[in-house]
Amino acid sequence: MLSIIIFFVTAIISVFSAIKLSTYADMISKQTRLGGMLAGTLLLAVATSLPELTATVSAAVIGNADIAIGNGLGSIIFNFLVLFLLDLYFRKQRLFLRVSDNHFHTGLLSLGLVVIAGLSIYFQLDQSSFGIGLTSWIIVAVYFIGLSLISLKQRKDKKKEADVPESESSMSLGKIAALFIFYAGIIFFSGSGLSISGDWMASTTGISATVVGSLLIAIATSLPDAVGVYVALRKANINLAIGAILGSNLFNIFVVTVSDGFYRSGSIWISGDSMNIWTAFVGCLLTFAVLLLLKRDKTKNAFTYSLPSLLAIFSYILFTVIIL
Repeated sequence: MLSIIIFFVTAIISVFSAIKLSTYADMISKQTRLGGMLAGTLLLAVATSLPELTATVSAAVIGNADIAIGNGLGSIIFNFLVLFLLDLYFRKQRLFLRVSDNHFHTGLLSLGLVVIAGLSIYFQLDQSSFGIGLTSWIIVAVYFIGLSLISLKQRKDKKKEADVPESESSMSLGKIAALFIFYAGIIFFSGSGLSISGDWMASTTGISATVVGSLLIAIATSLPDAVGVYVALRKANINLAIGAILGSNLFNIFVVTVSDGFYRSGSIWISGDSMNIWTAFVGCLLTFAVLLLLKRDKTKNAFTYSLPSLLAIFSYILFTVIIL
């Protein structure tokens, strides 16, 4: 009972902080030349994904590879579920028809990282170097190189645009940044509570650690992302919302590589249950679907526009049935 209470309390704290983070990220995007895409991909995505970082690292420290991998990859799938649900909710706005083309590159980088992770889990051939698996080294290199190229392209595109309109907020940029960091810190520490309480649930209830990581903890640590995206869409900042989802997925894979450094039983990528390959596969499938949608420039009617989102939601339900 205590583990369940801790789990839900920390989840509620994370959600409240995410609402604040999304509001301040929106202000930052409007008061600076960062723009909605970079503010979403770099600021909001990383901040709302901090529970994944602490939850995944905590799982690695206590030696639970399934929770670490399941949380990182499972959060990707849940993020897409949120994206497609919100796409249906805001279907009149036709989100995928109004976003920046630069999001395609973020999605492509995310697909590449999920493929690398999935192949490593499937073939179980990972070698360790300095206590960290080769897969983690590759992912870190691809992650930072990819983000650098995306950021460079985005900044070049921003120079071609008109000056960013000043925000209507009377709050100074320094105060907004301070509040953003404060709530990011709250989210950061709440992740440890989610991971530890999840480990307790797995050990005391008999529920598989893979299920706990891929579903329960992945959903709980992704709630800040979901709330942050919803708030961004309510503020009509579509690029901030889409950037937050895709950027969060990038970061979720990255945090598993970070946890690899804290895992003391070899490479974390080959220590988990083989069921994790299903999580990686569905993650690849949904990422590829988003890439196709980002390249779609028109649709005949509301049904044909909504159909991909409906299929993606069905895929998530099917995935849940498979791993249960």
